[in-house]
Amino acid sequence: MADSKKELLSTFEVAKIVGVHYQTVNSWVRKGWLPAARTPGGHRRIRRADLDRFLSQHNQGTGTSTDSGAKTKHILIVEDEKLEREFLYDSISQEFPALLVTAAADGYDAGRKLSRIRPDLIFLDLMMPGVDGFHVLRDIRSDQGLRETRVVVLTGYHTRENAEKALGSGADLVLTKPIRTKTVFEVVRHLVLEEKPPETIKVPVENVEPFFE
Repeated sequence: MADSKKELLSTFEVAKIVGVHYQTVNSWVRKGWLPAARTPGGHRRIRRADLDRFLSQHNQGTGTSTDSGAKTKHILIVEDEKLEREFLYDSISQEFPALLVTAAADGYDAGRKLSRIRPDLIFLDLMMPGVDGFHVLRDIRSDQGLRETRVVVLTGYHTRENAEKALGSGADLVLTKPIRTKTVFEVVRHLVLEEKPPETIKVPVENVEPFFE
């Protein structure tokens, strides 16, 4: 890969090498984790040595080296509402810049992405046009390659029937909308970073109580 030979890299080139969105790279720079200089035109440039040092410190492989066997953790957001999808994407990317985050706009889009990726965690909306969340859940649980993937359903249609159907279709956790960023972050830490079982997670009562009303 030509990018891996360059001494100065753009944020787009770094994103391609590491396998993350370029906004994630910008987040690393803003937080002071990854040193970057500015060109006269205002563009960020990152030294290859600084990138290698950053990846080593964060135990994150580039795919161009065998120095680390660590696998980048991956989260998929499946949500047809644009504002909610972007909110989740931006919030998780900024809070956990070392994670790879991908978004799908509907069930069809989720199916296409899941044919290529194997995320560690999926945030899944239930009620979507065309292929709904229940269909996506069944497809996920019928795929042996996704057997270890955690699925957290986020729904505004909080009925006991929907919750039981989602859990019966393979969801690990069902939470009601609106959901606070604090809760989203706790779910990510618990299920992805700490790899703890979903039954031990503590979530605000308002995100589960409506299912039993």
